[in-house]
Amino acid sequence: MRQPSQVERFIAETLGTFLLTLIGGSAATLAALLPHNHHFIATGAELVLVALAHGLALFIIVLIVGRVSGAHVNPAVTLGLASSGQFDWGDVPLYLGAQFLGATIGAACILIVYGKLAATVGGLGAPSLAPNTNLIQGAVIEGIGAGILVLAVISTAADKRSPAGWAGLTIGLALGAIIMAIGPATGAAVNPARAFGPDIIDWIFFRTPTNVDWWAYIVSYLIGPIVGGVAAANLYLYMARLPRVVR
Repeated sequence: MRQPSQVERFIAETLGTFLLTLIGGSAATLAALLPHNHHFIATGAELVLVALAHGLALFIIVLIVGRVSGAHVNPAVTLGLASSGQFDWGDVPLYLGAQFLGATIGAACILIVYGKLAATVGGLGAPSLAPNTNLIQGAVIEGIGAGILVLAVISTAADKRSPAGWAGLTIGLALGAIIMAIGPATGAAVNPARAFGPDIIDWIFFRTPTNVDWWAYIVSYLIGPIVGGVAAANLYLYMARLPRVVR
């Protein structure tokens, strides 16, 4: 069976991250816009809406592009798998570039769906720290969330000893559960690309000093998930005695 080319995998990762950001970000934007349009729903319902949107989107994405690129759609997943010998380091730049590109295009398309208010009120679905959550707390929380997600990925998709056919559902459910658990504290991006796309589009088109907190992005939404993802992948490598595929 022919293996997908680098171009095909790049397109697949771009498409997957685009869909995750568009669908998940649109749901988060909608949750922010409802009170603005005087349609009030309970905070818990908003959280479930966003969690289900992300979880179902990731489930669908795994089914669409999983056989082409592995459906990482997350730098924390790519770096976690590479660090544990489940992915070739030579392909990491290709995947990271595709993921950040896809997330940026996805965030831009949210403007098409909901208009300017998507950015000025909804923040394009960008995650943000709760008032009582500082940068370090945010990094730890996002790291734990990303770690859980990477454990779901490596145990069901990378570990060939796992039962076949369950990866998409397991990974999607894991993301939904993570958002419901830690979403109120950090927004639960657990994905540096997913957090970057809305921020960069917001900064480019609606540039104001208060629009984007880049320190929060770097510490909590970039470093935190990457450290958590790498730690979780290597924990599973040791715990499950997972053989290294790439040395």
